[in-house]
Amino acid sequence: MTRRICYLLLLAAGFFQMMLYDYQGLRFLLCCAVCIPALCFILLLFQFHSCKVTLLTDRIFVSRGDTVKVRVRVRARAGGILPISGIWVWMRWHLPGEQGEKQLLKIRGIRRNSIREIPVELTAKHCGRVRIEMKKAAIYDCLGLFSLPVKKGEGVEICITPVIGPVSAQVLETALGNPVSRMGEQEGDLLLRDFLPGDSLHRIYWKLMAKDGKMQVRDMEKSNSFRFFFSFSDAFRSQSENWDRYLDRACSLLYFFAENQPTQTRMEAVWKSGESFFRQEITDVESLQTWIYLLLMQEAAGMPFPEAEIPLLEQGFHLEEDCRLYVGEQCVYEE
Repeated sequence: MTRRICYLLLLAAGFFQMMLYDYQGLRFLLCCAVCIPALCFILLLFQFHSCKVTLLTDRIFVSRGDTVKVRVRVRARAGGILPISGIWVWMRWHLPGEQGEKQLLKIRGIRRNSIREIPVELTAKHCGRVRIEMKKAAIYDCLGLFSLPVKKGEGVEICITPVIGPVSAQVLETALGNPVSRMGEQEGDLLLRDFLPGDSLHRIYWKLMAKDGKMQVRDMEKSNSFRFFFSFSDAFRSQSENWDRYLDRACSLLYFFAENQPTQTRMEAVWKSGESFFRQEITDVESLQTWIYLLLMQEAAGMPFPEAEIPLLEQGFHLEEDCRLYVGEQCVYEE
């Protein structure tokens, strides 16, 4: 913009001087000041269609505190008549727990039929989703007076994952020794069916009956399954420091159980998003990353959790917002 203003002032001064004085040299200089930029603009018309700018990244999962690395790739196809003099790229991103930022990249001197990549590094201090996109990309002539928009690719999304820390082996011993921590009560999973004559009154699920009026009884099946319910509110997710601490504890527990659980043991994570409950089976590190992705990148994703089993979530493992792990009403693990 500054160059354009100076150029317009130069033309205005040249025309004013030409009106006052009749010098051939002045006319020649004024003609050059008009013709040379016009030629640059004409050449620019043949260049902007042969250029494309895209954003690339090698990692979609980055641990909190590590450097987020993306690359701005500029590709100049062979269709251009001359090398590209310069490209300006306006970028913007929003890091979790921080205000949005913008940056202007100026890339100069790109040969025909070549690719140039410019690295961009960010530091993510909190867990969540990072969206990096290009707001605008434009090609400039060699004088920097004219610009035309060029093709630009889509933005990239990166998931900032928690930091996994050590967990005491006491938690695993508590889970194996406490039948209430498993899916269901005492002997295994809880299955509900309608009341039949001859069923014991002690097996009636009174809480569910008081809620919807249906008389149902509990059947038990032996199972080696564990369920972790992660209890947090939507307002708690906006507290960056507490949310990071909570996610660190949740991932550490799941990772510890996935690595140390006995064979033929099933484990799943349950969480609430909005008004719905979802679940995800955790078997290894990859499934743990999938759960983190679903939790941080999408508000409502995962397998729906049965509504009939929602009242039972507080009886098994549940991690509260204070990062204390409970089995029922008993705290079994805290810092």
